[in-house]
This record gives sequence, structure tokens and C-alpha cells, in this order.
Amino acid sequence: MDVQSVMMELHGALGTEGLERVEECLRILTGEQAPEYLHEDQEPTRLFFPGISALPWHDTAELPWVARVEESYEAIKAEFLALREEQARFAPYEDLYTKELGWQGWDTYQLYRNGEWRDEVRERCPETHAAVSATPHGPRDGMFTILNPGVHITPHTGGVNLLLTAHLPLIVPPGCAIKVADDERGWEEGKVILFDDSFIHEAWNKGTQQRAVLLWDVWHPELTPVEVRALEILMPRFQRYLMAV
Repeated sequence: MDVQSVMMELHGALGTEGLERVEECLRILTGEQAPEYLHEDQEPTRLFFPGISALPWHDTAELPWVARVEESYEAIKAEFLALREEQARFAPYEDLYTKELGWQGWDTYQLYRNGEWRDEVRERCPETHAAVSATPHGPRDGMFTILNPGVHITPHTGGVNLLLTAHLPLIVPPGCAIKVADDERGWEEGKVILFDDSFIHEAWNKGTQQRAVLLWDVWHPELTPVEVRALEILMPRFQRYLMAV
């Protein structure tokens, strides 16, 4: 990937102002510049965007889209339960870059991937589609996920710091928790949590019932609008590059 030619393309599409951190991100990706991580538990080894905060957990109180999603909790849960009643296919999570399957007992129903919504989701889950579409959702993944009893998603990292992971908990039995860096928390049904999955994190279900959440990615809130637009243009190229190296 030639950084100079990519930046010329972005300047032609978006202008020359406010893209300095994007260029630095590109130089880190291609190995022309070394990253400077801000936290010892953060491992954005796939894609590192400089100059944004490194926090395991993000406060949702100041984010206007959170309340709108939480207001849709009952409707979203009903659509999830309908999928289960109709025996829609839930499959093991597949890593976006390596195509490796995830942990046995952590099953997903994909809503969108690479930013592209599945056609059947618009028909079967219109309230979920509307709620997530009204958030600053990113180009990675959106899904319903089930964590079966006794399953432990062992410590791992998503490797990308410019996107955060949002959960809307739908069904949370006792014995379920998630740990990001050194901070362990539970879920509360209907209350959004937001964390940076470039930090080492893990989750488990020590109970006797399935745990279910709506999971999707959102842009880091400290990215500027022009940076987000540039990254929307670049993400497909980033993903092709990361799968090739």
C-alpha cells in the first residue's frame, strides 16, 4: 500500500484538512512508523489509530444514541426471541480477518459484516436494523450472540482501536460476566455497555441458562467526522491488506 497515493486520493475526495492522524495510521499499518500504545493491556496489533484515548470501558451517559437503543430493548429482544422460535441458524463466530472459527458454545446470528446488512435482517429484524442504523455503527460486525452455559471466551483482543464494541444485553442469567483489562463487570438487561476490544478481554457464563446480547461496533467517539469519512473509504482496503499480509 503506497501511503502517498492513498493520501492524494483522500485529499481529492475530502480536502486536505484534518487527515493528519489518518496518514499516521496508514504509516503505522504499512510499517513506516512505529505505534506508541498508551496502555499496557491494549493490543491494537491489526490497526492502530493514534491520538485517541485508550480506555478499556467507555462511559455511555454522554452518548445520545445509547438512550435510543435502550428504548428499543423490548422490540429488539422480541425479534431475537422470534429468531430462536423460528430456529434461525446461529453459527460459531468467524474472525473477520483470519476466517478462523471462535469458541465452541459462542454462537452468532450475523446482522451485518463489512458494513453490509444481510437482506433477511431487514425483513426479520426491522426494529433491530433501525436501532443499530441510528448509531455511529462501524464497518466491522453486528450480530445477536449466545453464550451457552459453561462456556468461557478466553482472553483475546480484536486488534483494532478505532472501533468500540457495544452490547445491548437481552437475556442475562446469573453467573455471567465480562472482563476488559483488569476490570470485571456484569451485564444488565436493556442497558448498553461499551468497551474497547483492542484491550485484552474475556467473558464467561458459569450459570445454567444461555446469555444473549446484541453486539455491534461503533466508531471511537474521539474520531472527527472527516476522519470517520476517510476511514469508511479506507476500511475495505485495510481489510484486504490485513488478510493478505
